[in-house]
Amino acid sequence: MQKIYLAYLNTFTFSCIQMVLYTTIPYIAEKTAVETASIIGAIGVGSFIFSFMGPFWAAKSDRLGRKKVLSFGMLGMSLSFALLSAIFIFNDTLSVTVKLSFVFLSRILYGFLCSAIVPVSQAWQLDFFDKENHLKVLTRNSMCLNLGRIMGPILVLAKQVNFELVIYGATLWVFILAIFVFFISTHEKKESNYNVKEYNIKEIILRWRMSIRESLLPILLALVFTSFIGVLHSFLGHHIKNVLDLSGQEATLMFAKIILVLSITVIFLQQLSLILMKSNWKPRVIIGSVAMVIGAFVMMEAQSEMMIWSSIFFICISTALIPPAYLTLTSQSQENTDKTNVFGKKLGLASVAHSLGYALGIGLIAISMKMKMVPESAVVFLISFSILLLSFNMILSQPRRSHVTNHS
Repeated sequence: MQKIYLAYLNTFTFSCIQMVLYTTIPYIAEKTAVETASIIGAIGVGSFIFSFMGPFWAAKSDRLGRKKVLSFGMLGMSLSFALLSAIFIFNDTLSVTVKLSFVFLSRILYGFLCSAIVPVSQAWQLDFFDKENHLKVLTRNSMCLNLGRIMGPILVLAKQVNFELVIYGATLWVFILAIFVFFISTHEKKESNYNVKEYNIKEIILRWRMSIRESLLPILLALVFTSFIGVLHSFLGHHIKNVLDLSGQEATLMFAKIILVLSITVIFLQQLSLILMKSNWKPRVIIGSVAMVIGAFVMMEAQSEMMIWSSIFFICISTALIPPAYLTLTSQSQENTDKTNVFGKKLGLASVAHSLGYALGIGLIAISMKMKMVPESAVVFLISFSILLLSFNMILSQPRRSHVTNHS
């Protein structure tokens, strides 16, 4: 059972390293002369590849074993950050074109290989428990992700951190963790209690279609929810700057404080939910979706810092409660009745929804700000209200989802 903490550690590490990268984008651009827009573009390319490779690796882990695939993904992240480290180590000898190529290659490697980490880690965690405990497991997984997200804002607020050393340290740590996970995987004869079956192409396509159909509502909720998170990450700094009439630097620091407080509060609320709601997902999506609508409305009407913080509190509630619920519902499958392990495949679908939803949210708010046809407040509220509608639809359709009802 101690190995589940290793699975949690991989989730925490992924989130932490990602925040290290996002935090250091201005520093990388300043020190290497690679334009910020180019770095963001490379991140976008990597994220696009990531969204489609996640299900591939997740499904592979159902057959090849969690830890083997996971160690491969962690090694990919190590190589990705090794390329970024090389830019700093050889900064004076490499041309800007070569450094830009390294940045893009780093993110392409991220998209192809690192996409294995989150869904495979989550599936590995589920392997340890029966369905009645899956909501608890995925709530703790979400807590690990939020713990990792705390690191980025801390680095921003600390100001005195040597970011090059942070990148070097991240590279070394991920490499060590990848080797350790691989070493564990080579000393186990059996990955799980499920049978490994061979299917032809037609059967594979049919099973993917069945997985999507039976988990459609949770997948849609994952897509719309992460759309809101994409809007929050891309728009909140700008919104704070305008509402409170702050400078760019002041808005950046306040945004960092908000992300830090949000992550810490979410961890506290998730631990509280494990005590009060246990394995019942219905109150989570109801309370979470209502809180999301209230938070979005207050944020768009905010005229003071107190109103901004009030809106963040409601968003904390939804961020704490909704993701573990839709991940649990997505992971459950009628296919499990034939003892075929599909946790990886199902959570791979959620991984696609996360990546596409995040990109969708950023795209919607960017179009709104650029074309001025629809107010940004309308976009934010529409997405939050869609979350509410999907949540109630999931509740109302529950009688037809008998394989989930038994574990509520």
